[in-house]
Amino acid sequence: MAAFSNPAAYERWMGRWSARLAPAFVNFVDLPKGGHFLDVGSGTGALSAALLEAVEDSTVVGIEPAEAYVNYSRDRLPDDRVRFEVGDALAIPFEANSFDATLSLLILQELSDAPKALQEMRRVTRRGRCVAASQWNFNDGLPMLALFWDAVIETIGTDAARDAAADCMVVDYPDDDALRQLWRLAGLVDVEAKIQEIPMAFTSFDDYWTPFLSGVTATSSYVAKLDAAGAGALKDSLYAKVIGSRPDRPFTLNAQAWAIRGLVP
Repeated sequence: MAAFSNPAAYERWMGRWSARLAPAFVNFVDLPKGGHFLDVGSGTGALSAALLEAVEDSTVVGIEPAEAYVNYSRDRLPDDRVRFEVGDALAIPFEANSFDATLSLLILQELSDAPKALQEMRRVTRRGRCVAASQWNFNDGLPMLALFWDAVIETIGTDAARDAAADCMVVDYPDDDALRQLWRLAGLVDVEAKIQEIPMAFTSFDDYWTPFLSGVTATSSYVAKLDAAGAGALKDSLYAKVIGSRPDRPFTLNAQAWAIRGLVP
């Protein structure tokens, strides 16, 4: 699938924001010096890089189902303290009690069975240690995508457009209550959740718009399905929402993510 074959394009689409969010997430999780950590759904390596930077004497294993992303991360982080492997969050390929913490950054909403993945994360984490995840706040904390889908609904205006918007912006665990319940049902204790905010700073409208043409996810494949008139109308509508009637300029959209953690009893 194209969505899982171009990590460099994904880096410009969403990976650059993962890299900004990862340090705050690692700080929230509060990990032990010298720990051995698992990064589930390691993508382009943003979380693994943040772990190595923030936690002294740490070692990290990243698992990711897409081999192209595994190879990209290996090239990005040629460090003996980290290794990347092909692996599935629903069947983590490690023994029980293997890690001092198991973490995932911005993949929870992508999983077909989040409760099963969380049970797997708990299984491979040592007793008294942390299982944690971060997920965008799709309710009202991701204007980068919300503005795009608002423009789609206004300019395309079909039932299919509204369905596509809902599929992207409505997730199974949208807030702290839902996430806390998921963690507790997995048998984790001392569960905490926190909203975290990062600025998404764009150098221009094209810096914002061009990744929507990349095709690396369902959202960034949407424009390619439109005819030239539809794509042009969508671009004009989105420009008006972001820039208004003024000339192009740098701008910032603040984004929010939920961070959640719990301990293995």
